[in-house]
Amino acid sequence: MRTPIATRFNDSLTAIQRHARQVADEQSRLSGGTKLLRASDSPMAIGRAVDLRTSSAHLDALKRLQDTADSRMSEAEQAMADAAQVLDEFHQLWVQTQNGALGGAQLQAFTLQAKSLQEELQQILTRADSRGYRLFDATELDVVIGGASNGVGPVKINTVGGVGGLRVLNPSLDEGWEKDQTLDEAVDLIVFNEDSLVQKFVDALANGERIELEDLNFLEASRAMIHERIYLGANQARLERARVRVENVQVATKTSLAEEVDTDYAKSTMEVQKAKALMEAAQTISAQIGTMNLFQKLG
Repeated sequence: MRTPIATRFNDSLTAIQRHARQVADEQSRLSGGTKLLRASDSPMAIGRAVDLRTSSAHLDALKRLQDTADSRMSEAEQAMADAAQVLDEFHQLWVQTQNGALGGAQLQAFTLQAKSLQEELQQILTRADSRGYRLFDATELDVVIGGASNGVGPVKINTVGGVGGLRVLNPSLDEGWEKDQTLDEAVDLIVFNEDSLVQKFVDALANGERIELEDLNFLEASRAMIHERIYLGANQARLERARVRVENVQVATKTSLAEEVDTDYAKSTMEVQKAKALMEAAQTISAQIGTMNLFQKLG
């Protein structure tokens, strides 16, 4: 059955338009880097891409929280090290004052040093990080470092220290005493309260007297800070493992997202060349038909 010339001409024009659109689409994919130009291209792929982008955004948020936790824990660890050093210096100063050869005037000469250490200890225990969070405040402990998606609850870790172990500096304090205090109140009980061994030590030196410490309280307090650093170090190790997990999941998520939406440049380039060749063939056919005379069209 012969195909009428008019039908062949219309088919060639339709082919030109179809291949021109295909060339334009593939060039858009090449320039934009995405193979999904419209929802109709692949509804299922777009749905998966939305889920993957949501997961990627969640992972980005977790990484920011982990960075915050890491920064705060680094500052908290330094604060604990500083507090332990000051308490060690208190102990060394106390040992010096136990020298029986020192008289009252010589003991009074240590007062300024003791007061300086007392003020430094207070400043360390009330220190805040770069975001304004107190590094020893038990009400500002936890930061989410994992979970909180896909039915998994948030994973939190303690990112600051505590002053509970310093109750050895105030014999009047009971276990868990710090829970009922603000940080400023707790530090005051440890450093400046009349029952505080720190304050008693400073007052004794100011009066040219010695203070007896049967249990080496300053040394015990320093060890309490070391234990806080050990606990914080364990949480830092947890944080590092969580960071590795999030990084691995994010790499996998981005890879899957790229497979769903990113342009396959080799394939798109080949499709452009193929569409151009077909479009040129259709243009040649339409041009040939357009130059035919009446007899050729009827023949």
